[in-house]
Amino acid sequence: MDQIAASPFHPLPADKWQWRPSPVPGQIVYVTTRDADGEVNLAPKSWVSMAAFRGPIIGFGCSEQHQTCANATATERFTLNFPTARQAERAPEVADAPRESRLAVAGLTLEESRVGGVPHLLECPAYADCSLTRTVRFDGGEVFLFGRIDLLAMHEELLRLPTKDAYARLAPAFFCEPGVVGELRVGVRKNVRAWH
Repeated sequence: MDQIAASPFHPLPADKWQWRPSPVPGQIVYVTTRDADGEVNLAPKSWVSMAAFRGPIIGFGCSEQHQTCANATATERFTLNFPTARQAERAPEVADAPRESRLAVAGLTLEESRVGGVPHLLECPAYADCSLTRTVRFDGGEVFLFGRIDLLAMHEELLRLPTKDAYARLAPAFFCEPGVVGELRVGVRKNVRAWH
């Protein structure tokens, strides 16, 4: 061959906000934290990931300037609430609302922790009550907070459903870029092994 075939890939800029479409969507969660005075803060986040099976360890990213970071690092506790796609629709409005109005804007209700942690959201189908294990700081005032899951709980009715139906009811939403949210399409495939 006289010519090398052109690559089908086009480089994207280093700025995540310029990725259109983004190949790295983030699951939308509502993080609840409590300040030193006991006031609960609710904030939507979309950089959340399991980090280790042993613990287990989960984490999320946010700005070091956010109340969520201040509360979680001061109290060493946070709760990740996993909303359905419908419950996550209001995430932009929740983020823009004054702190004291966020629960009302989200249309969700707090329920106290069973393990002495931060309250969780009653209507969300699942939550992870976590104790902070590590804070990693990055340039630009960003942090990633890692926590050990002390309690992972799910609405009991989901545990009785077939796998495909349970995931359909969990209905997680994913932030792709401003104004674009994706949803999970559930399909059960045979002969798929677990890996990590």
